[in-house]
Amino acid sequence: KSVREELRKIYPSGQDAAMLTQALMELGETVCVPNTVPKCDICPVREHCLAHRTGTTDDYPVKSGKKERRIEARTVLLLRCGNRYALRKRPSGGLLAEMWEFPNADGHLSAEEAVEKCGFSAEITDSRPLGTAKHIFSHVEWHMIGYEVTAAGEDAALTWADAETIRQMYAVPSAFRYFTGLLK
Repeated sequence: KSVREELRKIYPSGQDAAMLTQALMELGETVCVPNTVPKCDICPVREHCLAHRTGTTDDYPVKSGKKERRIEARTVLLLRCGNRYALRKRPSGGLLAEMWEFPNADGHLSAEEAVEKCGFSAEITDSRPLGTAKHIFSHVEWHMIGYEVTAAGEDAALTWADAETIRQMYAVPSAFRYFTGLLK
């Protein structure tokens, strides 16, 4: 924030700002090249460069440390009524926005707890564990457990389809590939 404030005092505006930004990027691509020796001898601004004056050019660019991936536990439900399974659309923002998913809840829960957290309203007649799956995104890792849950009726708040229709017509993300493969 403080660097931005200082630059605001000297940085040009409008088209001049665009030209200066482009020039700085070109310096980074051709002179101050990362992962190699900088070409200070051909640099047009070396007399203004603090790293060149202090002999610290090898210390730049400074690479930020890799952000540690966050691990999230999830419980996925293959909610079934007859030969149809429940799907719901993810929210319009965030991870996997507006894609289809099987009902799921945060945490490793029992089938009953997951059904309750998902807000499913029909009577549950049976459940069985489906095993575990893991999916790695760039910044999040999902550790999932799953259950096939048999319902006495379909909840109107969810979308219901048979296994073949789900595979062909719905964009279910690869994060749920293990569970999609278990559909009968």
